[in-house]
Amino acid sequence: MRHKPMRTRSKFVAAVALAAVGGLALSGCTSTAGDSKLIDSASLTACSEAQYPPFERPEGDKIVGIDADISSEIAKDLGVDLKQVNTAFEGLQSGQDLDNKKCDIAISAITINDERKTKMDFSEPYFHDDLAVVVPKGSSVTSADQALDGTHTIAVQDATTGQEYVTGKGLQPQGFEDATLAATQVSNGSIDVLIDQVAPASEHLKNFDNLQMVATIPTGESYGIAVRKDNSQLLDSVNKTLKRIQDDGTLQSIFDKYGVKATA
Repeated sequence: MRHKPMRTRSKFVAAVALAAVGGLALSGCTSTAGDSKLIDSASLTACSEAQYPPFERPEGDKIVGIDADISSEIAKDLGVDLKQVNTAFEGLQSGQDLDNKKCDIAISAITINDERKTKMDFSEPYFHDDLAVVVPKGSSVTSADQALDGTHTIAVQDATTGQEYVTGKGLQPQGFEDATLAATQVSNGSIDVLIDQVAPASEHLKNFDNLQMVATIPTGESYGIAVRKDNSQLLDSVNKTLKRIQDDGTLQSIFDKYGVKATA
């Protein structure tokens, strides 16, 4: 997903009570909080940047979305509560929030890449996506090549792989602290094109009826859940939960709940 500094936003912390589940067998193994290094032994603290639906968005005093539901499954398997922290994405993608023990896991549609792997450890991928080209209906832009030909203004979310992709083409997109702000600027005609991941871009189309997706850009991005480098026990627990929810259909049910389809 994202890749450079962004303005710090206000944060909230919401504790979500989950029923403790003891002795849950996962692929022949048992994951408990005692097996993993947690900031608080009674809670799994999950950090997200909560303005990226359908993966995360604020709702009252908590975060909801695909990543929140996956976090709940991990906490359930550990037999602990879930504590959610809404924080700026830069602290997530840089590994700072993990290193500073602000959270146990960073889960915010984070694209796995080699640079990030030097700063934190990633789970197995849980979602695959590509980039999308979004423009106002009636726009003369009908392809990715046109969008990136250097004659159009482009909006991206700061710290995203969309931003990295556009700058890699030698262009200077206008960055925004969250994807909804970027989509708003394209919707109101201030900017010509939005480059974002397909899943959140599809969400923009639900919220802005004058926008359309005219092309996708195959990037083969994979999202993973990040943990501190010294926390292999927790990483193992996260991977066990991901395997369980993939095998028992829970993950697909979560995707269906939010109306998304992962790319192959």
